[in-house]
Amino acid sequence: MDRRSIIGFVLIGIVLMSWLFWNNSTQKKPVDNKKTDTTATITDTTKKVTPNTNTADNSADKTPIKIIEKKDKNGKITRDTVKENVVPKNDTLTSSYGSIFAKLSAFYSDSTSKKNSEKIIQIENNKAKMEFSNFGGTIVKYIAKEYVTWDNLPVQLIEWKKGKELNLVFTSKDGKLISTENLVFQADYNAWERIDLEQKKDFKLTYTLNVSDDASQKIVKTYTFKADSYEFDVDFELVNSDKYISGSKYQVVWGSSLNLTERRSDDEATFAEAFAHMAGDLQQLDATKLDDPQKGDYNGNTDFVSSRNKYFGVFIIPVGRKGDGAYLSGFRENLKDKGVRENYTVAIKMDVKNEADEKSSFRILIAPMDYQILKAYGLDLEKTLRFALDFIVRPIAQYVIIPFFLFLHSFIPNFGFVIIVFAICMKIALNPLTKTQTNSMKKMGKLGPKMKELREKHKDDPVKANQAIMKLYKEEKINPAGGCLPMLLQLPILYALFGVFRSTIELRHAPFFGWITDLSAPDILFHLPFTIPIFGISDVTGLATLLGVTMFLQQKMSVTDPSQKALVYVMPIMLTLLFYSFPSGLNLYYFVFNVLSIAQQYYTTRKEKLKAENEVLVMDGTGTGKVSKTPLLKDRTLKK
Repeated sequence: MDRRSIIGFVLIGIVLMSWLFWNNSTQKKPVDNKKTDTTATITDTTKKVTPNTNTADNSADKTPIKIIEKKDKNGKITRDTVKENVVPKNDTLTSSYGSIFAKLSAFYSDSTSKKNSEKIIQIENNKAKMEFSNFGGTIVKYIAKEYVTWDNLPVQLIEWKKGKELNLVFTSKDGKLISTENLVFQADYNAWERIDLEQKKDFKLTYTLNVSDDASQKIVKTYTFKADSYEFDVDFELVNSDKYISGSKYQVVWGSSLNLTERRSDDEATFAEAFAHMAGDLQQLDATKLDDPQKGDYNGNTDFVSSRNKYFGVFIIPVGRKGDGAYLSGFRENLKDKGVRENYTVAIKMDVKNEADEKSSFRILIAPMDYQILKAYGLDLEKTLRFALDFIVRPIAQYVIIPFFLFLHSFIPNFGFVIIVFAICMKIALNPLTKTQTNSMKKMGKLGPKMKELREKHKDDPVKANQAIMKLYKEEKINPAGGCLPMLLQLPILYALFGVFRSTIELRHAPFFGWITDLSAPDILFHLPFTIPIFGISDVTGLATLLGVTMFLQQKMSVTDPSQKALVYVMPIMLTLLFYSFPSGLNLYYFVFNVLSIAQQYYTTRKEKLKAENEVLVMDGTGTGKVSKTPLLKDRTLKK
């Protein structure tokens, strides 16, 4: 191996090992999301208002105990202790909500009023099951019917423990920051009523908050649903808002991130972000560091705000008029078992245009991050499908790989076979590059003795040696980068495939056969009792192992220089360990591609060997039928 090759491989090794070390530092052990502690309170920058109940009388360790005595049929008395719910006192509510809104709180009570009771209504269409509450007039549950979590539970996307969603936030006339999430709205349905949109296609859900006793000041929220869509609409009407809103401004807020749905929470956190689309540009907020909350405050025409996890997203889209700004906030937190979560709050700012009767409408989309679904809106929602090295990968992924995948999947139901067909097509498309690479490597191989001779001749002057070698390349019309250039041109494609296989909803939980049950995740065969240092590998996967075998065979067939023999073993082992953490779909693609390359290389080598053995068959003219092998010359005449 020459000095330049050694330096090149050392540099490659340094870069690869550094990347592996960085990648390992950001990866965590698998986390069972079902067991993850998600009770932590979100600190969102829209400052959701909740009554201050942290007093000595209602702290967790001093909750009043009520003793209930029960007598069975034999006269035996049993006693049960029950913790009583403690509600804030009215003066505490007034300090939090002010005099205008304290009486509308779910916690408010007086001697004449009855205790407020929560009324839940269930709405179901072909895509989702939803629940709404009159406490806040908000959505409290959203189940995507076509999907399940990694452990086969329903995909319930709303983090109900951390607050209800789609609230109004504003400053009241007495200077209190008000969130409507805990205010009691009036609703004209019975508790736990259920609506099937197949039967009631024109159903609308209306909530009314009477700010004044005579209903001359009020907030009305009206929801409209569709029978076959992830989307629903919400209209806000603020009547005489100048009497209870200060500054003529309000916000429509989604206050927490969507629920975790995948096996690894740290993997979901990698994709979690918040967005605001303004004047054609996508503003993004990514809380990547612990104890480093991120905030984004934007003014100007706003097309939509959004937050997402790995596979699902929520979008708030103004209808009829643009938003007047956006507010994003987020923070990162540790979970149990070395899990990680990123929490986001998104809000659209709205200016009051008509104090007597302010109206605004919004389209709410809670949906899988499906390119076709998002693209169909024509609002650049698909820009939230972000990839690493986005400016390179996105065009390849969105305009080549994903459309071609979906085209193949239209008549090939199994995505595993789609990947195999795609690998074959890519092999055919890249064949000219492969030929160029092979020819360049052959020419370089033939120049080996001459290059060695030149280095010996100028061994005391490395500069002259390099100049002589470059002159030799020019005379032989060889590009020294010809063997590497085709590989470099393939790297963006491979990187785009990595992004597609890792984050595309179509491949989520898509099985191939046997042990390969999810092409978007590693196909784990068994777990190691230890973790491989630097690589952070503790699982052995099937397709990555098979891929390593094909890499070894390729190296064995390609490397003929004894000084490079170590590469036959070192590179396949390192790359196999690297690919153990990659999605099985990517490993399947690369495995098929390598098998085709090995077959092509074997065919080409055998063909050239036969050609060399039978270049020219010339009769020896003795009549014995014997033949002799001679080189083919342009001016040679065949003997009779």
